[in-house]
Amino acid sequence: MPLHPPRDVKLEAILLDIDGTLVDSNDKHTDCWVEAFAHFEKTIDWNVIREQIGKGGDLLVPDTLNAREMRTFGEALTKFRGELWKEKYLGTVQAFPGVVDAIRALHERGIKLAFASSSNPDEVEYYVDLLGVGDLLEGTTSKEDAEFSKPSPEIFLAALERVKSRTPVPIAAVLCGGFPRQSLAKAEFLFDDVPAMVKELSSIKELNRIDEYFRE
Repeated sequence: MPLHPPRDVKLEAILLDIDGTLVDSNDKHTDCWVEAFAHFEKTIDWNVIREQIGKGGDLLVPDTLNAREMRTFGEALTKFRGELWKEKYLGTVQAFPGVVDAIRALHERGIKLAFASSSNPDEVEYYVDLLGVGDLLEGTTSKEDAEFSKPSPEIFLAALERVKSRTPVPIAAVLCGGFPRQSLAKAEFLFDDVPAMVKELSSIKELNRIDEYFRE
């Protein structure tokens, strides 16, 4: 353990997920998946799908269908769901209150920002336009930037490339996505939403400071 005091560490960058973090879309994604399964005469309980939101379709579909169903209509289901989302649901998604102001406040503090999403590129572009913050971002990611979708960490590694950062990454979760508190318990920080996180940035900086202390 070092004998000298820890030095302050600047919070350099923040990677932001989009769905359920910046925009209120998780329930809509659930509705869309339930409707897509029903199109292929597969009835799935809404809550069963809701618990899996955050996974890419490459994981959600095989985790929900059996092997025979996967062979029969798994690929068609995934394609249909993507088209249904764009035609019926995407245009109804709204930003969470205060999110745009929070993003601008982070940028004004000199913090580099990137959107770490595994959605389709055109959907990510739509959300950037919806929020009107494209000029504040170092970059974005989409499903094309990772072989495996979330919860694989690949997409976050790609986002780190956007902000050119190799620093430790504390994990902050937000409750606005609709997941129960106990499901997010492994995150170092838990906030009600992104605006609440911005108000408590000092606590994240303090964790970085402590980490640096023990690494020296």
